Amino acid sequence: MGKIVRLGLVLFVITAVTGLILGAVYTATLEPIRIARANEKNEALAATLPGATDFKEITPEQDAGTITEIYEGSKDGDVVGYNFTVTPKGYGGLITLIVGISNDGKVEDIKILSHSETPGLGAKAGAPEFSGQFHEKEIDDFRVTKTPPESGRDIQAISGATITSTAVTSGVNDAAAYWKANFSGASAQKAD
Repeated sequence: MGKIVRLGLVLFVITAVTGLILGAVYTATLEPIRIARANEKNEALAATLPGATDFKEITPEQDAGTITEIYEGSKDGDVVGYNFTVTPKGYGGLITLIVGISNDGKVEDIKILSHSETPGLGAKAGAPEFSGQFHEKEIDDFRVTKTPPESGRDIQAISGATITSTAVTSGVNDAAAYWKANFSGASAQKAD
């Protein structure tokens, strides 16, 4: 009986020390991880809205659907466009992406920040072969096609990952619809 108690105490001490070490490592890495994520987001904002150097967060309306964040991008005080963080549901879960839309109604670019899609299939959504199809396209009701695109609104699906392709495209369409409803008039007024 004494041997079992002694082994139990040794095991308890080992687990307690290991738990304390893991807790300390977790606490020590929280801030660097937060900083790295903020830097990644800032880089994505700049990449999806070229020309913008300053980003101001705008609160989306309550019925914004998959849009979770909006940033107004400006340079030297002049608004150049808007970044939308959207989270459509893909095959493996939510996909978080940033869509940059310029004042003249073009999707400048998109950048996928996180996803849980299948490696080798849906995970290819961030590759330029797929995401690059949105680059500098006029806002339209984009649609996914399994064949090569026939018009500017066609987005060719990733082979074997139509659900992911549709989710990303619907996220871009959500951002475009929000831009049309809330910002396109302001852009036209500035041009006058």
